Amino acid sequence: MESVKKNRIQWYWISKEEGIGHKTIALLLTTFHSIEGVYKAKKEVVLNLNLKEEVVEYLSNKKSLEELEKEYDKMIDQGIYFISIEDKEYPEKLKKLFDAPWFLYYRGELPKDDLPSIAVIGARNCSAYGSDVAYYFSKELSKLGIQIISGLARGVDGMAHKGALSSGGKTYGVVGNGLDLCYPRENYELYQELNSKGGILSEYPLGSKALPYHFPLRNRIIAALSDGILVVEAREKSGTLITVDSGLEQGKDIFAVPGKLTDELSKGCNNLIQSGAKLILDPEDILIELRNQYSSLLGRKTKVIESSREDLSEIEQQLYSLLSHQAIHVEELLLKSNMNQGQVLETLFELECKRYVKKITGQQYVKVL
Repeated sequence: MESVKKNRIQWYWISKEEGIGHKTIALLLTTFHSIEGVYKAKKEVVLNLNLKEEVVEYLSNKKSLEELEKEYDKMIDQGIYFISIEDKEYPEKLKKLFDAPWFLYYRGELPKDDLPSIAVIGARNCSAYGSDVAYYFSKELSKLGIQIISGLARGVDGMAHKGALSSGGKTYGVVGNGLDLCYPRENYELYQELNSKGGILSEYPLGSKALPYHFPLRNRIIAALSDGILVVEAREKSGTLITVDSGLEQGKDIFAVPGKLTDELSKGCNNLIQSGAKLILDPEDILIELRNQYSSLLGRKTKVIESSREDLSEIEQQLYSLLSHQAIHVEELLLKSNMNQGQVLETLFELECKRYVKKITGQQYVKVL
């Protein structure tokens, strides 16, 4: 077995036991000087380190390298890859994290270090407006080659990934479970799409479930892989803010989309802005910050948005002008327009097909950003 693969398989061996945490691995490497030293360590020496009984048991009763290699190769055949912090492929942005993962499992590909990245995060139970904002910003930023990082959760995360994919961009999901599982199940198709048009990353071994305490840890990876963090919607006390706190510790730019003072889903964003996060109204607001670091890639483009509605007929323009980003009922559109019910419904259908409006519930519609 070549030395590079041997080293990687020994890292794979220690990654398989989730009970061996970050600090324990640091202690083992300090004691035995290398991952090979840890693998070859004698039980009587390991016992002196005052580790948990199950950890001592795992370190002492190890599989042979040949058995581990068969497991490892089977995993690769399933399209799941593995790297350690010692590998050249390991993301440089992630290495800057003081508690960088010792290893990563991934599907698809890894984010590029030389391309700009923005994390787009927010509420799982987001509003229709929050969903549209996440999709829109991710789509427009992706058009410029900006990588979109998020957590593959429902709500804002999923819409951020979908927005990036809609423009042919690259997007990467960092998850809090093993890569042989899809959580939440409703994102299964999105999970599969990221395999071929981006990537999915995890520091958790195969078979590991999406446990609550996994997510605060995975959030530090989302922050580390990004050059800035865009918060779309968040409650005053929200898991989203854990990612923000991690980003602040890492010196990342924090961006926030403002919302109504009375809206619970906007309190987190409004508080962030009040505390110094940059208020974001347009993708260009983010580009201004990224250009300082990526001027040769992003150039001097001043507008990402194409605001033309030339593909709309006169009647479509008229009805579109009556809509907003707040839900409006068909009955109200009938009162405000000079159209009959058939014309309104037919025009709304055409606007939906052209992705200018979206039906929320019943007969309520909103503009799509």
